Amino acid sequence: MANIRPTLRKATSLLRYLNSPHRAHSTSVSADELSHFSSLASSWWDPMGPSRVLHLMNPLRHDFIASCLFDSLPPPRASAPDTSTPVNNLRYLDVGCGGGIFAESLARTIPTTANSPSQTVTQAASITAIDPTSALIKIARDHARTDPKVEAHLRDGKFTYKNCTLEDVVASLRETPEDEKFDIVTLFEVIEHVDSNAASSPLAFLTNCLRVLRPGGWLVGSTIARTLPSFLVNQVIAEAPWPIGVVPKGTHEWSKFVNPDELHAWAQEGLMRSQDGAALRAGGDALQGMRWKCSGVMYFPGIGWKLVPGSENWGNYFWAIRKGL
Repeated sequence: MANIRPTLRKATSLLRYLNSPHRAHSTSVSADELSHFSSLASSWWDPMGPSRVLHLMNPLRHDFIASCLFDSLPPPRASAPDTSTPVNNLRYLDVGCGGGIFAESLARTIPTTANSPSQTVTQAASITAIDPTSALIKIARDHARTDPKVEAHLRDGKFTYKNCTLEDVVASLRETPEDEKFDIVTLFEVIEHVDSNAASSPLAFLTNCLRVLRPGGWLVGSTIARTLPSFLVNQVIAEAPWPIGVVPKGTHEWSKFVNPDELHAWAQEGLMRSQDGAALRAGGDALQGMRWKCSGVMYFPGIGWKLVPGSENWGNYFWAIRKGL
């Protein structure tokens, strides 16, 4: 129990802050975007509905995370007990969780007992899932309670949904030691919905994601390249009327799509900005130990999503940033 108590104290502190009536509730996502996704709440868990392609992407998301962990596993925490047996011990934060499609799938991989016989590919011990849209958080919580295993994790605190923003989490963890932050931060299909204005930008959003990530951890996400092929596939075809289209019209805005080279540059700048003011690391030194992974993914009707390395500029792709030690 000794290694669990610090985690519970941190979780209690986070929940106390997020439930405070005095906190600011700002967000980098526009009101129009929030309204659009709120309108999809009732169909979020319809396996044949507008979120169908996201449901089908989950297995590949898990596999991509596993490939990151295979390349470089976050180091053990100073408070972690010594053990030679592989265990699930990674803390996840899912940013922009929506109705919980990915978060719930990850929660199912969390062992129900400390003596689980095997380690899962994502090695998840807990997950906190956040979204600024209250309607989607309600949908996510309600659906999670339909699965006894997932509901058990909601009760014991290994799985938490919070109606809050990333900025709220950054503020709540400002005094938290680096070693006690999240091992994995996930950002699936989110960065292309972040506004660029005087108050926010995709770079600032990525920087905040990196601020809540512990050294040696991974920021993992997916998005869409801003190219002619992606415009044809993700807006002309994907948002076409039924039965051709697979997502509602207005889901995507091509001008907000992000090319891999842009995202890579933002990742480097974000790492430096996230360390500014730190006593030991700042500026270019923050790039030491950074790793970058990127792979295109394509959807094949009747087959599903497949990794297609080299297709990053065609449309959808997975990406990951490892924060140096």
